[in-house]
Amino acid sequence: ILFMMLTFWSIIAVEVLHPINLQVADRGEYQDCDRCARAFSSVIDSNLTFMQQILAGDSWGKVSIPIIEEQAWTWVIFFAVMITINLGLLNLVLTVIVDVANMARDADEQRRLAEKTAEFEQARQQLLTICAELDCDESGELSYTEIESGMDNHP
Repeated sequence: ILFMMLTFWSIIAVEVLHPINLQVADRGEYQDCDRCARAFSSVIDSNLTFMQQILAGDSWGKVSIPIIEEQAWTWVIFFAVMITINLGLLNLVLTVIVDVANMARDADEQRRLAEKTAEFEQARQQLLTICAELDCDESGELSYTEIESGMDNHP
């Protein structure tokens, strides 16, 4: 999706920013930069320029500032590109963080359930042991008399 958004903005850049960029290049602003004049000449070049500027944070002053100085309203395009791509990246990072947190929560719930099950089984075994000790006639059932006797005699 991020690549599609970047390509969308690159198409706009080719149509809108490239002609302005050519005007800036014709004035001689890019004498020390071989790539600057063709930064928005094609969708691929625009994608590369935006990746270099937004993702790597490089060359804002070489290409974008001269274009904005030539046509002040173009800051809106650069700002919109920066915001949409950065928000997309932040959304992607946040998605990964939330997914990892959910997996950790699920693992913790499974661990707690296993602990509760083990505690229950231990308590059940203790109860069965006590009942077996109280069953004096070994009938497999506890009578009222056996329970009363167990309360008096069993610690």
